[in-house]
Amino acid sequence: MQVNESRVIAADPATVWKVGGDTANVADWIPALESSYQRGDVRYTTFAGGGGEAVERIVEHDDRKRRYVYDYVSGPLALESYRSVFAVVDHPDGARITWDAEFRCASAEEDIALAQSISEIYRAALDELENRLVHDRL
Repeated sequence: MQVNESRVIAADPATVWKVGGDTANVADWIPALESSYQRGDVRYTTFAGGGGEAVERIVEHDDRKRRYVYDYVSGPLALESYRSVFAVVDHPDGARITWDAEFRCASAEEDIALAQSISEIYRAALDELENRLVHDRL
């Protein structure tokens, strides 16, 4: 199953990457997360509202390309596999943020439900990132 979310925001791509590409501090702009920290290439996140802790591995982080890739290692979701890519690219109106996930659950029904949840989490996070980088500056 795949989830693809993107957003163009009126902000400098380097500024967007400075916040969005900081893999240790994603809880600062992802509303679904209560906290996050990182040790080496392993990121630990705690979901808000008692949703549990997830462990993710940053498998690629490229500041020049403004892109990183991470895998879900363990946590509250029963996933067989999960890989996500977060990237910031130049756009005539500022920056285009893309956030893509490819994952597999034990059943197709779980895939569909999780895809909807992931899309909602990504969209809310992109809203928050845009608010912080564009609207809060006004």
